[in-house]
Amino acid sequence: MNIANDIMDSYSAIVYTHKTVGVDKLASHYLGWNEIKELSKYYDGEMAVLQTCNRIEIYLFSRDRSSVSEILHYLNEVHNKVISTDATILRGRDAVKHLFEVASGIDSLSVGEYEILKQIKDAMRDSMKLGIGSRYMRALLERSLKVGRRVRLETAISRGKVGVYSLAVEFAKSRLGDIVNKRIAILGAGEIGGKLALILHNEGATDVTIFNRTFERGRNLAIKYGYSYFPLDFSRLHNYDIIFSAIFYPDKVKAPEGTVVIDLGSPPVFEGPNVYTLKDLEELSRAKLEERQKEVEKAQSIIEEGLEDFRKDCLKLVYDDFVSSFMSRVEETRKEEVERALRVLGDNSQETRDVLDAMTRSMIKKIFSPMFQNMRRAVENNEINYINLATSLFTHGGISQDKTEKVKAEQEYKGRSSGDEAES
Repeated sequence: MNIANDIMDSYSAIVYTHKTVGVDKLASHYLGWNEIKELSKYYDGEMAVLQTCNRIEIYLFSRDRSSVSEILHYLNEVHNKVISTDATILRGRDAVKHLFEVASGIDSLSVGEYEILKQIKDAMRDSMKLGIGSRYMRALLERSLKVGRRVRLETAISRGKVGVYSLAVEFAKSRLGDIVNKRIAILGAGEIGGKLALILHNEGATDVTIFNRTFERGRNLAIKYGYSYFPLDFSRLHNYDIIFSAIFYPDKVKAPEGTVVIDLGSPPVFEGPNVYTLKDLEELSRAKLEERQKEVEKAQSIIEEGLEDFRKDCLKLVYDDFVSSFMSRVEETRKEEVERALRVLGDNSQETRDVLDAMTRSMIKKIFSPMFQNMRRAVENNEINYINLATSLFTHGGISQDKTEKVKAEQEYKGRSSGDEAES
């Protein structure tokens, strides 16, 4: 058995993206915070949920690889319709590689975007906060962030204008030409609204108005760039040349006539023949992808190296688990033997106890340190056979658990007998 591959094979992913189900359909597949908490009850393993405007992905780690079907069943129930058939199921290396591609920005609607790195960090934070992620999920997500950062350092994939908001501005320019003198409205003062405001400011646009439900937040963003601001009010949206919408609203709103509306919401808020959504940005995204194809190829090479690095991460996890478990059992036995020795000696003084503790700890360190050093070296050098041998030999000391318990009982009996003889 290859330990690293066994660990990697325990990862899987349930994937919905703009590529696999389309932007319009994707909007109805999102999970709320309480739904994610409920979802974790159906899965005996670690989990992280990554949700953005163009993807919903559930990453899983479990030795029981059949439990994915339980999550798919829950997704159908919570959405009150069959959405499991829309899912792309990735397992093992394919799941890990997909996350690395996502982190690298080559699977994004806007190739090379930076925001996905923050979104992966948020997914990791939420996973830990909910108690549904631990060491194995953290290892996967942290390695994906390292791969994503390295891709951006060593390639030009993120050079220039990247991000959905950049695509939106480029799309507006393709429809209206120069936008510097256009009347522009931005709906929403969140992350996307803030990025839109910055790009428009850099483009030289000055006639921009921020509309936001939280007046104070909209006002702060507008003042930053010298823009106007109003509370969110759809009746005020006439006479604008361009409207960028980055909000969620429960009802559909008819777009003002004669205005180019670029709706980045999921689902879209506006409707009408002059409304353009994330789906319409895909064509521009494909053109950007062709421009960056050489950088994508460089990124793929880095991803392959990242997969090999992650194999080493898996070995380190195995090493840490083995050392922790092994030394826990050794420490338990050491304490028992110290107590037995004290009974045999008939001396329970603190001084004698301290001497025995120091002596037995020193013996254990001298006996096992070379083995652990060799194991750590084997992990670093990817020497699978050595690690397999060590873990198999020292599982229950190379004998069955039943035999271990029998030997332990015999030792305890001998200890009691020796103690009785000492007393007599």
